[in-house]
Amino acid sequence: MKFLRRVDGRYEFQFGRREQHVFREVLRAYPVVPLEHHRVTRAEPTSALADAQKLLHDSLAGMKAEARRWVEVFLADLHRFSPTPEGARASFTREEMEWLLQVLNDIRVGSWLQLGCPDPEAGQRPRLTAETARYLPLMEMAGAFEYALLAALDGTDGVGWAPPPRE
Repeated sequence: MKFLRRVDGRYEFQFGRREQHVFREVLRAYPVVPLEHHRVTRAEPTSALADAQKLLHDSLAGMKAEARRWVEVFLADLHRFSPTPEGARASFTREEMEWLLQVLNDIRVGSWLQLGCPDPEAGQRPRLTAETARYLPLMEMAGAFEYALLAALDGTDGVGWAPPPRE
């Protein structure tokens, strides 16, 4: 995913054929962060906080359902990606990019949670099982797409990211 330019408030990106497919597959994974992860307080839950916790879960469930519908509309938009000889081009408004960053961050953080919150600096490796193995590439790809979007927004990098070549 390579940032090309900003024109009339829209950010234009070039996607390779595989990148476009990977981007769409990563978005299809949304949402990944479980509602139970969000808590009103880090302290032990009490009966006094039960109503607040339920309100938080209900609100987040509604927000995630609405965002999921937006993902489906986004992915169904046949004009979102314009074919090019190299793959496809897509352009996003700043608002769309901010929304995409929220979705991609949910996928990245949710995948990290599913992998047992690994911390490579502390020597903790991802917890890979048949059930969690899909989250490692999801986490990495979501992070790479986040990086490309953030770099375009702050103007620090026009190089972009590409998946490793197949062997």
